[in-house]
Amino acid sequence: MSTRTSYLAADNPVDDLVIAETEAAELEDYIIDDELYRTTTARTSEGDQSLKMTGGDLLARLHRLQAIRSELTPEQQQRLDVVQKAVDATIYSLRTRFHDRLKREVKARLDSLKWFLDDVAQDARRARTEYPFEIRNRQRIEEIKKELGSDLTPDLANAISQLDQRLRMLTAAGNFVWDERLKSAYPSNPYWYLYVTP
Repeated sequence: MSTRTSYLAADNPVDDLVIAETEAAELEDYIIDDELYRTTTARTSEGDQSLKMTGGDLLARLHRLQAIRSELTPEQQQRLDVVQKAVDATIYSLRTRFHDRLKREVKARLDSLKWFLDDVAQDARRARTEYPFEIRNRQRIEEIKKELGSDLTPDLANAISQLDQRLRMLTAAGNFVWDERLKSAYPSNPYWYLYVTP
């Protein structure tokens, strides 16, 4: 019997791919518009799914799909290649605007994590239950860091480092906090925060 109070279930890879295709089709408009979160709808196997799209979410979804590429059919792999190529081309043509948007997203996700950590001290049981969901923000930040590279400002790098120090102080080593099917996509380095628990 599992000792976990909750964990984050893996999305169906086919639905994950459909969502990536939907978000990729919206990416140029998302970058040109000034909103941090864009509402869009993807037609998944479970019906129409309303999504709050961000650049970090799309980068995270593509990372996950590339990590499980061998589990996709040849046709799905081809679709993933088309999506990846389209996303790369859009980012290349609008890199400065996209990177500026990603920096805003890092700040918003850091704020959300800080609020969560403020609550951890108040209610440890609730913190353990919500941690797998809240820590998605940190994983999105990881994918954003990869995209930004040298464009990550010293202030943002410092803010991420401070948050990580706080996370380390408030957590202890534990099992992988998400669905085991995702484990191969997220090794403990650099995704150490997926292997700890409050």
